[in-house]
Amino acid sequence: MLRTSNPSRSFWLTIILLTFIANLAAVWSSWLRWDELGVDLFRSVWGILAAAYLGMTAACLGLFVLIVRSGGSQVDRSPWFKFFQSGHLKVRLLGWITFLAILFLIPYVKFAFQVGRSGKDPLMDPALMSILYYWICWYALLLAMVGLKLALGTTWQAGFVSALVLLGVVFEILIRFNAVTAYPLSRGWSEGSRYYYASLYFSEWIYGEAVPLPTLHPSRYLLQSIPFLIPGLDITIHRLWQFLLWIGLTAGAAIALAKRAFSPQEKAARWLFIGGVCLFFLRVGIYYHLQVMVILLLLLVSGRRPWLSLMAVVLASLWAGISRVNWFPVPAMIAIALYLLETPLQPAEDHSKPITFKQVKTYLALPALWAGVGLLCALAAQTVYIFLSGNARNADAFASSFVSDLLWYRLWPNANHFLGILPAILIVSGPLIVTVLIAARRRGALHPLRWSGLFLIMVILFTGSLVVSVKIGGGGDLHNMDAYAILIAITAAYLVGGRVQVEPGEPQLKIRSWPALSLAVLIPVLFLILLLSPYPKYDQIKNENAYRQLVQAVNEMGEKGPVLFINERQLVTFGDVAVPLVADYEAVTLMEMAMSNNQAYLNRFYSDLQNHRFAAIVAAKQNRLIKQTGPLVEENNAWNSRVSPYLLCYYHPVLTVEPQGNRIEVYVPTTEVTQCP
Repeated sequence: MLRTSNPSRSFWLTIILLTFIANLAAVWSSWLRWDELGVDLFRSVWGILAAAYLGMTAACLGLFVLIVRSGGSQVDRSPWFKFFQSGHLKVRLLGWITFLAILFLIPYVKFAFQVGRSGKDPLMDPALMSILYYWICWYALLLAMVGLKLALGTTWQAGFVSALVLLGVVFEILIRFNAVTAYPLSRGWSEGSRYYYASLYFSEWIYGEAVPLPTLHPSRYLLQSIPFLIPGLDITIHRLWQFLLWIGLTAGAAIALAKRAFSPQEKAARWLFIGGVCLFFLRVGIYYHLQVMVILLLLLVSGRRPWLSLMAVVLASLWAGISRVNWFPVPAMIAIALYLLETPLQPAEDHSKPITFKQVKTYLALPALWAGVGLLCALAAQTVYIFLSGNARNADAFASSFVSDLLWYRLWPNANHFLGILPAILIVSGPLIVTVLIAARRRGALHPLRWSGLFLIMVILFTGSLVVSVKIGGGGDLHNMDAYAILIAITAAYLVGGRVQVEPGEPQLKIRSWPALSLAVLIPVLFLILLLSPYPKYDQIKNENAYRQLVQAVNEMGEKGPVLFINERQLVTFGDVAVPLVADYEAVTLMEMAMSNNQAYLNRFYSDLQNHRFAAIVAAKQNRLIKQTGPLVEENNAWNSRVSPYLLCYYHPVLTVEPQGNRIEVYVPTTEVTQCP
């Protein structure tokens, strides 16, 4: 029904259909909640809202039928739309005011009325208030579309996409900037650990001794280490630098992709694409150290410059080798995908002749070379890094992913992810998949070998990313789907921009489905609205007291011997405490070894505990609770069966501090040790 050659009609049918779905979802979910609360709609204020929900649902249905029956006439040529075609300065000013009002309204309503908080009054029921909020947000997005349509004097389609992209980029920046605070302790289980691992590249400067480099994500911490070149910078600056890495390198990858996939004449489309793909990358959670490889390949790989392309693959693969094992083949695969998109199988002068085996062999020579050289370079880089990093004794830590448990239930809705990895990635990347499938219907545009190669790479990366996502320690978000997300984004970008080099004699392959494009930017924005939260406010007095207690206790115990920071090691990194660094057994590495059941590493840990190597240990509150259900249950059980029992046996807590969001304990040796595990 939505397939039509009239883009305006197709767009309005899509908008009305989405509005109908939003209204229907509000009616259905509210009805279920009203029934639970026993609300009498005829005697409650909620009855008025129920009438509004139903009235808007019916209106959408009527408009949808009316437009479908109207045939191919331009919807926006109706007399009702005359005002919106005006380019008058006052009208444009009104448009900007409207858009800016919506920009502030959406977060203001959520923050001011604390949507989702608990309450007993049915009139302020959190579930019903949340439904009302998201219903209002949908109409606010439509009003933002109207605002930008008036302000820019553009089409309705461009107004809608522009509004979503601008709102999404602003909301994404706001959400990520929330992490930039002066709070000295970790804002989460492992947040402080990142700055410690980054510091190891300058360990002799900072700690006065050479310390082995990170075993997990070395390239990420190499990027994060740059601020340590300037002595004395506090944790706030390091958090700001990480924020800039997220935004800057993601934007860099989007700009490099837009430069390749869009004509220079399409400036507006380029900028909209850059914003849209940034939202997609950031919502998937593609780490900035992967974007380094993407930028390098997008800037340098070309079938017409084979040696430069080979150099790019080599450099990107070396970077992959000091990043993550599952990224080893990714640089070559991205380069091959670019080659398949840009290089026809048959030269234009020979397009009437049948393709020979020699031509196929010649065509595949470069991809085969990139694949082989890329993988070898990644393996070589990891081998050299293990040797140079000082981790030869713990080399098996680099292969922990291969021996960790795979938790397949995390593909589906569970306590760690309300959608599950598989539905979530299909929803987020669904519009891009649809774009590729629409293009694939033009089978002759690319030779079957090229189509097969592209789909094979997508399937390999999609399947591999799913496997990585279900490894214990993962499954809470989509960031392990990163390689697949990069490839589907590149492929869809070439199709939307019309820069795919088709086979000789074939018309240009340019796919711009407004339903798909609208959903591609709408879906990330809806997730962002769900995640919006105000800039964090801390109880300064409570936190300062807890911080001072912890620092004082550590400094006193440090006079008796070494102090191990399992958690909160950034306090040593930034000089908050006056104790030497104990480089072993940081929480992130210890958890990885517990999840992979690395007995050699764990036995060294148990031996050091038994021998009371440390005068004190700083760690999160420990317990032996083995859970049966709940979020991260397997991770909890791995720690509580392989770490906590031994720590609690040989050490006991003497100080507990509870700054905001944390519970930190200081442990000292137990003199009378009972039977330990």
